[in-house]
Amino acid sequence: MIAGVAFQTRARTIDHLGRGQIADAPTAVSELWKNAYDAYARNVALHVFDGTPEVAAIVDDGVGMSYDDLVRRWLVIGTESKIEEFDATPPDTLGLPRRQRQGEKGIGRLSVAFLAPCTVLVSRKRGCNFVAVAVDWRLFENPFIGLDDIRLPVQEFETPQAMLKGLPSLLETLRANLGASNDVEDEERQRRLTEGWERFSDYERRQGASATTADMIKASWVEMPLSERHLQEWPVFLDQAKHGTAMFMLELNHELGVWVRPDESGEEVTEVKDRLRQTLTGFIDPYSSDRPEFAYEVFVHRGDSDDKIVGADDVFGLDGLHDLEHYVEGAFDDRGTFTGRVVAFGQDLGVKTYVPKRPPPQRGRDRLGGFRFAIGTYEVDERRSTHGETQHAYIDAQTEKFGGVALYRDGLRVMPYGRPDADFLGMEERRSKNAGREFWAHRRSFGRIAVTRVGNPALRDKAGREGLVDNRAFREMRILVIEFLKDAARKYFGSDSAIRNEVLPGIMERKALQKEAADQAKTRRRKGLRQFLKEQTSPLDEALRKASSLVALAGDTLEKRDRLQATVLAARARDIRSITETLRPPTPPARLADLEDQWRSYRDRYQDLLDKLQELAKLTAEVESTLGEEAPSEVLARRLAEQSAAINKQLTAFSAGIDERFAKLRTVWKDHQESDQGELGRRAAHVLEANVTTANLLNFLNLVDANETEISENLSGKYRSFLSTLDQLIEGIDLEGAYAITEDDRSELEEQLRDIRAVAQIGITVEIIGHEFETLEAEVRRNLQKLPASAKSTEAYEGALRAHLALADRLRFLSPLKIGGYRAREVITGAQVADYITEFFSSVFTSQRIEFIVTENFRKISFRDIPSRIFPVFINLINNAVYWTSLATERKIELDFQDGLAIIADSGPGVDPEDVSRLFELFFSRRRSGRGVGLYLSRVNLGVAGHKIRYAMADDPKILDGANFIVDFKGVSSDG
Repeated sequence: MIAGVAFQTRARTIDHLGRGQIADAPTAVSELWKNAYDAYARNVALHVFDGTPEVAAIVDDGVGMSYDDLVRRWLVIGTESKIEEFDATPPDTLGLPRRQRQGEKGIGRLSVAFLAPCTVLVSRKRGCNFVAVAVDWRLFENPFIGLDDIRLPVQEFETPQAMLKGLPSLLETLRANLGASNDVEDEERQRRLTEGWERFSDYERRQGASATTADMIKASWVEMPLSERHLQEWPVFLDQAKHGTAMFMLELNHELGVWVRPDESGEEVTEVKDRLRQTLTGFIDPYSSDRPEFAYEVFVHRGDSDDKIVGADDVFGLDGLHDLEHYVEGAFDDRGTFTGRVVAFGQDLGVKTYVPKRPPPQRGRDRLGGFRFAIGTYEVDERRSTHGETQHAYIDAQTEKFGGVALYRDGLRVMPYGRPDADFLGMEERRSKNAGREFWAHRRSFGRIAVTRVGNPALRDKAGREGLVDNRAFREMRILVIEFLKDAARKYFGSDSAIRNEVLPGIMERKALQKEAADQAKTRRRKGLRQFLKEQTSPLDEALRKASSLVALAGDTLEKRDRLQATVLAARARDIRSITETLRPPTPPARLADLEDQWRSYRDRYQDLLDKLQELAKLTAEVESTLGEEAPSEVLARRLAEQSAAINKQLTAFSAGIDERFAKLRTVWKDHQESDQGELGRRAAHVLEANVTTANLLNFLNLVDANETEISENLSGKYRSFLSTLDQLIEGIDLEGAYAITEDDRSELEEQLRDIRAVAQIGITVEIIGHEFETLEAEVRRNLQKLPASAKSTEAYEGALRAHLALADRLRFLSPLKIGGYRAREVITGAQVADYITEFFSSVFTSQRIEFIVTENFRKISFRDIPSRIFPVFINLINNAVYWTSLATERKIELDFQDGLAIIADSGPGVDPEDVSRLFELFFSRRRSGRGVGLYLSRVNLGVAGHKIRYAMADDPKILDGANFIVDFKGVSSDG
C-alpha cells in the first residue's frame, strides 16, 4: 500500500529562511528598504533608539496593509504576489510610475529577525484602520514544535492613540505560544507547546545555557516596550501620511546596538559602523539621470540628540562624475559591444566603441543581456592633474566615502558591490602587477554597473541576499567589464596610452614651470625692488618737484604770452619726459612685508608724476598752438618728430642692453660647453689606465656607456631648458611676468602654510560645530514636520520654517572647512538668485538708500549646482558691496551677465590695485573689523564645483566704477 505523506514543517524553518540567510545587519536593512520600495514608498528611514530595551524602527509611507493584507500576505511565506501574473489586483502606485519589484522569494521580511529577536509591526492602508502584529522570532528556534502551533497576535485600531494604548493587549496571545496557558479552546495545542518548550529548555540547560529561550521570551514581553517616542518617527502616526508601515525591532543585535551604546568602542565597533554607512550610502543609483522618487535616511537617537548617519543626498553622483578629468559613460549591448563617451585629462574624446574579442551568450538561460556602465577617476598626483588644487582636494576627500564601483538593479543597490572589500572587478590585483599600465584603482574610482531584472534575468541573487550567484552570466559580465577597463586603460588613461604621453608633460610643465622659474628669480627680484626704491625715491621726488614747477611755468607763460619763456618751457618739458621711464616702478612681489608702506608711497607719487606730466603736455600743446610762430602743420610735424626721436632713443638703449647681455650670455654658455665637453673624459679616464682583458672588456664598455647615458640625459635637460627659454623669448612670452606670477603664488602658499595650524584648529572647530549643527538642524526640521496641520497653516510656522532654512543655508556655507558630503545639484537661475538677494537685503537696501539693479541678461542665466553653495556666495559679495557702497555718494549695486560672465558690481571706491592679488586669501581684509574669510570661502565653494571667481581684470567687462567681481559659472546658459 502506498501512502501519500506531506512534508511536516517545524517552526525553525522560519529561522532558517530569515535570520539564517542574512549576511549582516546592513544587508538586512537593505532588504527591508527594498520591501518599502516595492510598496511604492516615497520615503523610508531607519531609526535607532537608546533605552531599555534598545529599539530600532524602519518606517515608510508606502501603500501599507489592511488586516486582510497582513494575514494573507505578510504572514504567508513565499507569497505568490511576487509573481506578477498571479497578482490579479493592480498595484496602488500612489501616483508613482510602475516599479520593477525587487522581492522575488517572498521571504525578505524575515530579514528583520537578524536585527532583533522581537518585532512589532504596525501598518495602515488608505481608507483602512491601523493594524498591528507582534512577533518573537525566538519562538521559531525551537525544533520541537510545529509551525502551525505558533499563533501571532493581530489586531486593528481606529486611531493612533487607540493603537498606542492597545498594543499591550497583543502580549497575552504572544506569550501563549510558550504553552501552559488557559486556552481551553485548544487544549491539544497547549499540550504540544508545553511539551515542546520543556524538551527544548531541558536541552538548553544540558548545554550549559544560563537562561533558556523560553525564559528570555517571557522577560522580553512582561510589558509592551514601545512608547510614543518611537511611534512619533512614523509619519502615519503623526497624521502626516495616510498610509505606510512601521517595523519596530526590540533588543537590538550588536551591529545596530553599538550606535546607541556609549561604552561600545574600539576598532571592531568602528568597522561595524563604517560598514553600515558604506552599504546604505548610495542605496539608489546616483549615476542615473532618471532616479526613482525614493528618499532614505538613517537616524540615531541618543537621549535628546538625533544624529543623521546616512541620507539620500549624501552621494557622489552623475554631476560629480562629469566633473572628473577621466570618465567613461555608456552601455554594453547584447553582443558585449560598448558604446559611450570617453573623457581623458578633461578632454572630451567623443563617443567610442569597444568590441569584445568574444561576445557573451545571447540566447538561453545564460544570456547576459545589455547593461549600462559608468566609471570615473582622477590623477592622484595633483601636479599631473587637470583639476585645480581645491577641486582635486575635494575629489580626493570623496573617495573615502564614495569610492568604488557599485552594482544596481532597476535603480537599487545590490550588496556588497562598491564596498572597500568588494573589488569584484579585480582592479587592485591588476594594479599590483603594473599600476601605471592598468591605471584603474578600486578605491579611487567612482562608478556603477546598472542591470535590470527584465533585461538581465540570469543575474540572480544569492540565497543570503548579498551578491549575485556566480553563474555564467555573472562571470561573463565581470570578464566583459574587466577586458573593457584594460582596453580603455591602454588606449586612453594608463601609462601605455598615447594621450597620456602626449598630454601629461604639458600639464606638468604648466604647473611646474612658473614655480621653478620663480625659485631662481625670487632673491634677485626682492633685492632689486629694495635697491630700486632706495635709489629712485629721491630722483622721483625731484622729478615731481620739477613737473610741478613746469606746470606753474606753463600757466604763467600762457598768462604773459611770453614767446621766449615758451621756448624754455618746451626744452625743459622734453628733458623731464626723457627721465620718466627710468622712474617707472617694477612689478612688486605679492608679499612686500616691511616694504609695503614705502612701495605704496612710491607708487602713488609716481602716479602723481604721470598726472603732472599729462597736465604739462596739455599746457605745452596749448602754449605752442597759441604762441608758436610756426604754422600749425609744422608744429604737429615737429612734435611727432620729437616723440619719435624719444622712442628711438629708448629703443636704442634697450637694444644696447640686450646686445650687452647676449654677449655675456654667449660667454657664459661657451664656458659651460667647454666644461661639459670634458665631463665624460674626466669620469672615465681611469678605464684607459686599467688592465683591460677580454674577460673584463664588457664590464668596462658598459661602464663607459652608462656614464655617457647619464651625462647625455643631464645635458639634454640643461641645454633644452635654455633653448626652450630662448624660444619663449622669441615667441614674445614675458618670462619676468611668469616669474612674478609664480613667486606670488609661492609667497601666497608660504603665507598660508604659516597660518595652517590656526586654520587646522578652525577646521576642527568647524567640524565639531558642523556635526552639532547637522544634529540640531535635523531635530528642528523633524519636529517642525511633526506639528499638526493647524499649526503649519499659521504665519508663525511659515516664518519659523523660513528662518530655519535660511540659517541652515548660511551655516552650510562653512562646508569647505569640513569634509562635506556630495549633495544633489539642481538648476539655479539668475532670477532665483536676484529674488533671494532682494528678499535677504530688502531692509538694508532701504535703510542705506542703495539702488539694487538686476539686468534681464542676468535673470535669464541658468546653471546646475547646490543652492546652499551658490546663494551664500552672492550673500557675501552683496554684503561686501553694501559696506563699501555706503561710503560713496552714489549708491548702486548691479548684477549683469556679459560675454558668458556674471558680474557683481558696486559704485563704491573699488579695490586698491595692490590688494587685488590678495582679495581671496584667508584672513585678508581691508574692512574695519573684517575677518577676511568670506571671499576665501566663496572661492573655495565655487572651486569645488569647477566655477571660478575673480576681481575684474583689464579685459573683463565692468559695469560700475567701483568693485566689479566676475563669476565664471561652469556650464552656464543664457537662454532663459
